[in-house]
Amino acid sequence: MTKPAILLVSLTLLFTTTWSQNITSKKTVIDNPADISITSNSTDLPFFTSSADAEKIVTSIMSAMGLESDFKIKEAHVPNVEAKIRHHERYILYNPQFISQVNTVTRNKWASIFILAHEVGHHLDGHTLLDINSRPGIELEADQFAGFVLCRMGATLKQTQLAMYYIANIDASKTHPGRADRLLAIEKGWNKAEAEVAGVRDNGSTSN
Repeated sequence: MTKPAILLVSLTLLFTTTWSQNITSKKTVIDNPADISITSNSTDLPFFTSSADAEKIVTSIMSAMGLESDFKIKEAHVPNVEAKIRHHERYILYNPQFISQVNTVTRNKWASIFILAHEVGHHLDGHTLLDINSRPGIELEADQFAGFVLCRMGATLKQTQLAMYYIANIDASKTHPGRADRLLAIEKGWNKAEAEVAGVRDNGSTSN
């Protein structure tokens, strides 16, 4: 192969390589991790069963942040759910079988809402612009974002953390933190949002 041809192949690989962040390293969910069943959904948002449902949920997530949604949400041959940039557009790709498992075992809308919020967090935190795949640090940042926004959307802390009991490994890996660290990150984000809400309430009562 001539040098120009080698250069052309190298450039093609460079510009077609994409990076993504997955919600978890798992391809399946745990059927019964603990006695943490939460029956109350307390939201008018739909269960995530289709791309149309996901678009409504993501629109609500972005609205809670005061932003417009410009994400493309598609079914794809991915292990679970991932955030990715394609053709300069922001995508959230999901495996419908994985989402169906999450809905079945958790029986709660907030679990899949959290998963979508986590992927939105990867985009808004700029992780999809980095030349890296999943790493523990950025996964915790996305977890914290999801905790923050779900609190704004009206979820309790237990509802916000629910998904992690089913999709997160107990032990950390090279790509994802362990479950305990992820639950703490979610709690940190949730508490931050709760403190902001409490501050607004206090200011309102003081002015009255």
